[in-house]
Order: sequence, then structure tokens, then C-alpha cells
Amino acid sequence: RGTATMSPKAMLSGLTGQVAKPWFPLVILVLSLANVFIVFLSGGVTALFVSTCAARGRKGFMVAAVCNALGALLGYWIFGEIVERNGTDWVKAQYPDVFASDNWQRVQDAMRAWGWIGAVAISAAPAPLHPLVVFGALTGVGRWVMLSAVFFGRLIKYAGFGFVATAAPGTFRWAAKGKRE
Repeated sequence: RGTATMSPKAMLSGLTGQVAKPWFPLVILVLSLANVFIVFLSGGVTALFVSTCAARGRKGFMVAAVCNALGALLGYWIFGEIVERNGTDWVKAQYPDVFASDNWQRVQDAMRAWGWIGAVAISAAPAPLHPLVVFGALTGVGRWVMLSAVFFGRLIKYAGFGFVATAAPGTFRWAAKGKRE
């Protein structure tokens, strides 16, 4: 028996059938939650999210955006629990690259200068939010205050991505439909 290979067109067609299903935004929610702990999932989650938005169209992409933001909210809530139970030093030891990055300093600077609005802006950026949650814990900012900033920032980000996926003529819709328009 030989190994069967699937053509890229057939794989895309199969994926299109899945991302268009009404329950698929819940898959995005779960993947977004997992992405908090498995950072390399970001590219795949983004590709599935954009495909889902393109398949749902202008009237339905916000459902996927809300699910993506809720996944981030839940993931960072769990991460906040881990920070609270194990302490910030333990978390820094688990994610040394994140806390050694320029992002850590930018988070501190933005939070000091802009408070909650700065946290929303950071959350809308394409960067891990671990430093934001840890900074909130270090400075005594309430966890729900910080998590609300994560949710609204990510919602802004994903609504923007979703809008582009549905509004740019032919840019992403051809992938969702399996053909170029």
C-alpha cells in the first residue's frame, strides 16, 4: 500500500468546509487559550481565524473576533492564577525570553505612562501579553482590570484582522472559497 498524499487544493477545500461551520469560532477560542501557553501556535491560529472571518463574511466575522478575544482572556486568566500561586520570579524563570525582550520594558513604560489605556494598546499589539499580566501582579493592579484590558485590546486587534479579511476584495476570500475571485 502506497502513501496517499492530498493536494493543497484538496486540503484547502477540506479546511474551508470546517472554518465555515457555525461552531468553528469555538475552536478558535480554544486555540487562542492554548496559544497563551504554546506560543508557537500564533501563526496557525491567525491563519484559521482569518479564514473563519472570510468564510463568515462581514455580518459574521465579529463572532470569531469575540471568541478569539475570549480565548485570550481565559488563557491569561489561567496564567494570572499561575502567577498568583507560584510568584512572579517563578514565571520569569519559565519564560526567560519573554522577560528578557524589549517588550518587557515597553510594557512597563506604557503602563506607567498610560495605565489601563496603555494596557489596552499593548494588548492590541502582536506580542505575548505575559509581561503585562506579570507587571499587573507586581504593581498591584487588580487582575480583572488587567484582564479587561487584555480582552478589549485583543478584541480591537481581531476585529481589525476580521474586517480586513472580509473587506479587502479577494485578498482572503479566495482562500475561504477555494478559488480566486
